[in-house]
Amino acid sequence: MLTLPLLLAVETPNLVLREMRAGDGADLACFMTQPRYQRFIVHRLKNDDEVNSFVARQVAVQGDARRHIFHLAAEERYSGEVVGDGFLIVHGNKSVEVGWGLHPALWQVGFGTEIGRALVGLGFERLKAEKVWCKVMRPNLASAKLAGRIGMEKAETHEFYPAGQGRFEKVDVFALDQDRYFNLPY
Repeated sequence: MLTLPLLLAVETPNLVLREMRAGDGADLACFMTQPRYQRFIVHRLKNDDEVNSFVARQVAVQGDARRHIFHLAAEERYSGEVVGDGFLIVHGNKSVEVGWGLHPALWQVGFGTEIGRALVGLGFERLKAEKVWCKVMRPNLASAKLAGRIGMEKAETHEFYPAGQGRFEKVDVFALDQDRYFNLPY
């Protein structure tokens, strides 16, 4: 199984993606509990306590070699403030599912694209995926465009995808295979 010392941290022009730390809860709660942030995500954390509990669970499993889910914090390089997050889920079919989130105050400035590109790179280059993919709820046009900017193409559509807590959503799946990834222009 994969361990995360091989991920450690990835720097982008404006961000550092790294494993979550125990003290990240307050920064994450500033945006994860906002209705605008929660519109298009499955796991909606209701308050600071739920965010802190989520962070504690992620920190607790970081040394587990059996782990296949990696949650990262996106820290703004200059302020050190956590302004976003991302995840990678390693599936048994040599694919890695990715997802990203960003403080709504920072939407449309390119940070989401930086997070997405970093996650795709981690999936292919460090986790050795043959395919990296993401799910986007259909009304989330910004994430659908972001998926395209980072090289993904729409691969599937699900009209009634189970989105947790008894909800079903229209979801598009975007994917990128390793051959196409390694031939993308930089």
